[in-house]
Amino acid sequence: AKEIVAGMEGKKIRKTPAEKEIPMAFGYGKVILLGEHAVVYGSHAIAAPIPLAIQARVEDADEGINLIVPQWGIDEKIQQGKDYKYSIYKSLQMLLESLDLIGRSMRLFLFPHIPRAMGLGGSAALAVAIIRALSEHFKLGLSDEEVNKLAYESEKIVHGTPSGIDNTMATYGKFILYQKNTPPKLEEIKVPKPLPLVIGMSGVEGLTLKMVRQVRQGWEKNRSLYDHIFEQINELTLLAVEAIQSYDLEKLGYLMNINQGLLNAIQVSTWELEELVEIARKNGALGAKLTGGGGGGAIIALCPENAEQVVDAMKRAGYKAIVTKVG
Repeated sequence: AKEIVAGMEGKKIRKTPAEKEIPMAFGYGKVILLGEHAVVYGSHAIAAPIPLAIQARVEDADEGINLIVPQWGIDEKIQQGKDYKYSIYKSLQMLLESLDLIGRSMRLFLFPHIPRAMGLGGSAALAVAIIRALSEHFKLGLSDEEVNKLAYESEKIVHGTPSGIDNTMATYGKFILYQKNTPPKLEEIKVPKPLPLVIGMSGVEGLTLKMVRQVRQGWEKNRSLYDHIFEQINELTLLAVEAIQSYDLEKLGYLMNINQGLLNAIQVSTWELEELVEIARKNGALGAKLTGGGGGGAIIALCPENAEQVVDAMKRAGYKAIVTKVG
């Protein structure tokens, strides 16, 4: 975990020979500025790529399929048909079957630079990196659209009923307004200049599948109430698009704050996330909210003038935080 965070803070991670020698496939990380959870029910969401990625490459092997993740201490031979506990193995099995690569021998290297379970799109970035690495090595010639569709199937294994926004961001890496549909609605948002953000990490893993199910249960018990909340989040999101395009950061921050209140109302926030949000606001952030599934994970804070002050305050409270720009 220290290696990953060090990489996020701009420090160099020592690369293995496999990482140094050959260009690798990758998947983008992401933050959701507004609209998470509501997007599963047809509302819009705004997502932006962050300069963090998961990289992957494939090598030929004499026999079998080996998954190697140096930073996580994983070096395991994949056993077809085995009922694995972790979704990364189940996802890999599905991808190999879908691409008709079950009988091929290989060594699959993964190099994650996105912290696990922090709401930054790690599982989708992982899937996209793997799919692209397989496509490049075995000369499958997969298009971005095909990569995205396969990554969505992977996200179903990981998250149950995903919105599709994470795999779309991981594939295309563009600042977008997204709406779940068949096909999904993707509208690129033109940003006058990058948005200055602080990402504060709670240190508590956010299990998206658990939170999506929790929201689903609440929605099934109180559909009219939850639908009304989702409609409000949708209105905030569309107003935020206008604020981003006009670079009205004060308005954008205000909308983010309201969105956080609604996310808290559907019980996906936690006391750690609320503390991070409060620290950011008290230290001058224009707006702050959780990003991703919640239940842990990370928050984003809009900090055009005092990003370092916000980061320092978060670190003093015992949290990890970084400064980044999106757009």
